[in-house]
Amino acid sequence: MSRHVYSCRVRFSDVDVYGHVNNVKYFEYYQEARLALMSSLGREEGDGRFSIVLARIDVDYRRPILFRTQPYAVESWISRVGRSSFDMSAEIKDGDTVLSRADAVLVSFDLATQAARRLTDVERDLLTGALETGAG
Repeated sequence: MSRHVYSCRVRFSDVDVYGHVNNVKYFEYYQEARLALMSSLGREEGDGRFSIVLARIDVDYRRPILFRTQPYAVESWISRVGRSSFDMSAEIKDGDTVLSRADAVLVSFDLATQAARRLTDVERDLLTGALETGAG
């Protein structure tokens, strides 16, 4: 699967006094892109059919994101599929320029027991089908 592209619009309230997007807003942008990628797989995060929780996210800030009317592209892809978790990577880009990069670990979650669970065969197939090899 090719990378999933989400069009991310910067809101005026996301910007600090220097005209840069505040660093905590990056996490929201990556969450919006993550939800869009999961929805593109035919299942949404937290809808009871594909329940996952975010276990970890690392964000690298490479260049400031500035307020503008044109959206930025957030490219996301599945980078690893395990037994009960998977990794998702993403980049916020302005054309070919990478402004930020994130690597997240998501864990399959049982809402009834409030504990991690193994991915089902269907979930594993969906994620494996979206796996991008050689990304980065």
